[in-house]
Amino acid sequence: MISKNLSSNVMKYIVSPIQVEIDQKMVPFDIWGTMAHVVMLQKTHILSISKAGKILQALQDLNEEHEDGMFKIDLQKGAQLTIETKIVEKVGEEAGLSAHTARSRNDQVMVTEMLFLREEILKVQAKILDVSLALLDLSKEHIETVFPGYTHMQPAKPTTFAHWCLAYCDALLRICKQLQNSYELYGLCPLGAVESYGTSWPIDRKMTADLLGFNGVWEVPLDAISSRWFPQLAFLDGLNQFGIVASKLATDLLLYSTFEFGLVSFGENVSQRLHPITGSSVMAQKKNPDALELVRSISSQITGFHQIVSGILAGLPSGYNRDGREVKEYMTLSLGKTNMTLVVLLDVLVGLMVHKDKALSLVKANYSLTTDLADYLSQKSDLPYRLVYKIIGEVVDMAMENGKSLEAITTLEIQEAAQAHNISFEITSDELKSVLDPVVALGKRKHIGGTNTGVTKKMITSKEQKIKMFKTWVASHGGKILKAKVKTQEESQRIINNLNI
Repeated sequence: MISKNLSSNVMKYIVSPIQVEIDQKMVPFDIWGTMAHVVMLQKTHILSISKAGKILQALQDLNEEHEDGMFKIDLQKGAQLTIETKIVEKVGEEAGLSAHTARSRNDQVMVTEMLFLREEILKVQAKILDVSLALLDLSKEHIETVFPGYTHMQPAKPTTFAHWCLAYCDALLRICKQLQNSYELYGLCPLGAVESYGTSWPIDRKMTADLLGFNGVWEVPLDAISSRWFPQLAFLDGLNQFGIVASKLATDLLLYSTFEFGLVSFGENVSQRLHPITGSSVMAQKKNPDALELVRSISSQITGFHQIVSGILAGLPSGYNRDGREVKEYMTLSLGKTNMTLVVLLDVLVGLMVHKDKALSLVKANYSLTTDLADYLSQKSDLPYRLVYKIIGEVVDMAMENGKSLEAITTLEIQEAAQAHNISFEITSDELKSVLDPVVALGKRKHIGGTNTGVTKKMITSKEQKIKMFKTWVASHGGKILKAKVKTQEESQRIINNLNI
């Protein structure tokens, strides 16, 4: 019984409404974990088949009540004690209170959170793979679309829009790998660790792990409980990386969509003129990219949650500490915002329009083929690139000062600049024209990762295969979880049926 002297303010602080709201989502996983635990207790003869059957039937009923929206956590008790109380109400104290044998709230809550987040990792991965596929679809459409490349936000070298897409596709697939690695931390079952120090009851921890679809047992109880939040921190690290990538992608597209760049525009599904949300209340020409601005802002929050959790966990002693309760809240916030961001990014990419003519005109106007010209002359003359770089730099510098385009540079200007350094270049007008053709320049990059059409197609095929492998992995582990749920239900039903005989 809760002490009458315990302040209501303290109660609300310890069992916060926000935490309870999160726990409400996890109730089915708490029930699943409890069912597996009770099945194990019966099979190891710690609980009689009569007691176990009553508890399991009560748990099934509670699960149905939760599905119907009838199950509510008591704010005065929290999730675990609410479940226990409702079991007792259904089957009495003698049987109902036995469900907690050889278990603490520490390992109970830990396994509940792990079961919940294990599935959330798979859901996030599935969404990331959808965005990756959208980027691949765009890359297929724009294999030969000339696009300006930038460093320091200044024109660098021309590329293709396909390459821009592939760069972000690669980044997302690395995050998928990171999430896959974090998932492995959810492969060991903590049940049986109890409060941190094990139990004298003859439990079978491996049986419980199998029923819950884990790969094995989290062996050392003190490590399991002390490290309760580290799987979540690893998951948050993956979401943190996603936040950084999403922010970069959003910033790129925001810049490219400006009137000054004019490289891309968004579909009507993302932004509309005269719309009460994405349009201006006074400037009729405005078509605001609000969604991407929020992607950038929310991505910063996602990365911030990772830092907050790291701060919470730093300096805690071994064993369970209430400080870590807050991890669940920031984990949930990060998950929610990540899922929303992924859905929005998918909408943006599906409707994205690339303005090929504007991209080509910018490449021709921004002198970014200077490097290709220097490369060509260095290769043909067998002179050191840095020397050729200096000569061509002087030619281009003069052209820029005089408002002359790179295409307008003549072979004579190049030769005169070379002669000033006691060097002679042999280059015809046709050669110069070819070198300064963006399509030709991009086609010459035939190395691994180059912009050559054939090379780009190979990269697209390679990433399609990676995505397929990740999808198979997600489906496989989702299937394993479903199989474990079914097995737990079947074992529970056998015990219940024996009770009814």
